[in-house]
Amino acid sequence: MDIAQTYAKYTKELKYDDLTDDVIDHVKKLILDIMGNDIGGYEWMESGPSILEGIRTINRNAEGATVLATGEQMAPEWASFANASMAHSLDYDNHHAKGVIHAGGSVVNCALAAAEENNLTGKELITSVVIGYEIACRLAMALGPHSSHEMGFHPTGTCATFSGSAIIGRARKMSEEQIVNAMGLNGSQAAGSMQYVVNGAWNKRTHPGINTHSSFIAATLAQSGFIGAAEVFEGKQGFLQGYALRPIPENATKTLGKSYETLENAIKPFPLCRYNHQTLDLVIDYQKEHNIDTKRISKIIIDMPTYGVQLCGSPIELKRNPKSPVDAQFSGCFAAALALTEKRADMQTFTSVLEKGMNDEFKRILSITDIKQADDLDAIHPEFWPGRITMTIDDEEVELYGKHMRGEKERPMSIEEVQDKFRDLSPNHDTKKLDEVFSVINDLENADIDDLLSPLRK
Repeated sequence: MDIAQTYAKYTKELKYDDLTDDVIDHVKKLILDIMGNDIGGYEWMESGPSILEGIRTINRNAEGATVLATGEQMAPEWASFANASMAHSLDYDNHHAKGVIHAGGSVVNCALAAAEENNLTGKELITSVVIGYEIACRLAMALGPHSSHEMGFHPTGTCATFSGSAIIGRARKMSEEQIVNAMGLNGSQAAGSMQYVVNGAWNKRTHPGINTHSSFIAATLAQSGFIGAAEVFEGKQGFLQGYALRPIPENATKTLGKSYETLENAIKPFPLCRYNHQTLDLVIDYQKEHNIDTKRISKIIIDMPTYGVQLCGSPIELKRNPKSPVDAQFSGCFAAALALTEKRADMQTFTSVLEKGMNDEFKRILSITDIKQADDLDAIHPEFWPGRITMTIDDEEVELYGKHMRGEKERPMSIEEVQDKFRDLSPNHDTKKLDEVFSVINDLENADIDDLLSPLRK
């Protein structure tokens, strides 16, 4: 049985009753986290309105699924495109460390749209979300850590194309053969270029949206008898060979049905690149405890794994002089300055600093901060996402080190913390309506998709 056939069989056979309590509880938090990001990506980022306006032009008044930020209805493929693009716009969506992928924006929003299209129960929604995470995260691990990034591909934009077809196939009660054919077509749809890093372009934000849209196209064609490529993953010219320098094909199915990669998806407490979270977490905690005058700091060294340095520390001149929200999100220097001066890093604080302008002391901290690669951190990454910060304070060095970040299963965020994050991302939404959403999430297994989304609809 090839990989696609294994995925199709898993998609058809997984039952809600197979899921453990810890998986169900975590999935509720993952769904709520992505829904908050859907709204936040529209509320807080300048790309949101342009994305939505463009989709409105194409959609031509079709209905079937909800755009969470505005409550309007669109065809499921376009509602999921809008929602998933918003979800990744802030780089605040949950993250799978071993696969180096943000699967949730695609997985959850594809599942929400498919659930609306097919009037699914809360139990079915939870099950389909698990299926999506299990497939997308395992595919990312099968590409090999960073091996796809090095070729210029963004796994967040590629892997979930396939999991989306599984989610839709499950919701529409498609046959295993149809799901395999949809995935076969996905092999010609998976995309996501890393070239966006050159100018902080908005491409990256749309990658989850593009792949959910592609999933709906592939599933619909497969239902109509379309024949997709065989051995789409492991074939000589298949996905794993074409999108990775060092693929590990066995990771695609190893332990599938026996353990849950869903549990490995960490919820982000800060709206900056995940590689900056150790800096934020460690320095915020230190500053809250010691409340030092930042003028006493003469030097800051942030040690990161190699890929973290590439994203958040190079070129150092740019990281010390961020010109846009994207620059700031991907700057280790900005993270250090934010943590030291503000002692917090929620959406309101992050945006306020950028809108008001960085003051002289903030800029000074940027200028004395350097980002360096560390072999000992590379040795345990990406299984762990470690970080080390060394601050010179009054000519004495203070070293901070972290191996597990807040939001990971070793240091989980509570449902109340995820609710607070949702509120922070939704400043223009009625508090009562948000409370209704929270109430349904907490009891999702006894609710349905209408119960969950009706408070957010127009």
